[in-house]
Amino acid sequence: MLSIRRILWPTDFSSGADRAFPHAAALASWHEAELHVLNVKGEGAESEGDAGIPISHADLTDLLEAEGDPPQHVDVEALSLVQEQRTHDSPPEAIVEYAEDEDVDLIVAGTHGRRGLQRLLIGSVAEEVLRTAPCPVLTVRGGEDIAPAWAVRNILVPVDFSDASIEALRHAKELALTYGAQITLLHAVEEVVYPSAYGVEPANLPGPQVIDRVEESLANLARTEIGYEHVVVDARVGYAPSTILDYAESNSVDLVVIATHGRTGLERMLLGSVAERVIRRAAAPVFSVKSFGKSLLPEPTES
Repeated sequence: MLSIRRILWPTDFSSGADRAFPHAAALASWHEAELHVLNVKGEGAESEGDAGIPISHADLTDLLEAEGDPPQHVDVEALSLVQEQRTHDSPPEAIVEYAEDEDVDLIVAGTHGRRGLQRLLIGSVAEEVLRTAPCPVLTVRGGEDIAPAWAVRNILVPVDFSDASIEALRHAKELALTYGAQITLLHAVEEVVYPSAYGVEPANLPGPQVIDRVEESLANLARTEIGYEHVVVDARVGYAPSTILDYAESNSVDLVVIATHGRTGLERMLLGSVAERVIRRAAAPVFSVKSFGKSLLPEPTES
């Protein structure tokens, strides 16, 4: 099980934020973690009537039950809640500062799902938190027809064989044990196309032999890193973000666990092009594990 002591749920009282609460509550319940509820209002902004901090147990229960009947052990009354409101001219900065001050292990944030061209945007607050948070972030898109927070049965892990994606796979293993879910390891084999100015003949598309070798490597990775039978491996030819998103949509994926390749300093602002596109467009919640951020993996046991 992942080592999660404190979970942060930032809320602006929108439907997008509300959609993330059941995920935060379920994980807090299963890990016996503190659940921190944070609202950030702008400088000079006034509270909107009764919409403010603290949020009553009754209202939080309503958010939980909006997912359907929760398991008996996911109970708002039993949660260890910490609620705070801060004033700041930049909500993303305030959320990240709070996460650092309180040594938060996981941020569970709602995003504002949209249609058409706007669907490409997840909202500046969530995106900025994703880029700068010191810990993993679970983003949940509002208004999508996805599985309830406690009914995750199919976890997708895009793997590019980097150290960062293997770290994400290790987190996915622990999440799968928590949810009782199957894991799918997916690798996109991208085509190599050279501009005509290079004077190079177009490369042949990756054939069955390449796919077989990649799937064999994925299977070996599954055996060494997961070691139990509920694993599927798949390799497909195509542009990585589109391949991942198409697979998630057509295979009823309930959760995507993906690595981001940002670093410290100025490069910390980068999520990586594949991860950023998947996070922005995936209908299912996305658990982002940062190459430079906090690890939630349990300490290895001494043999």
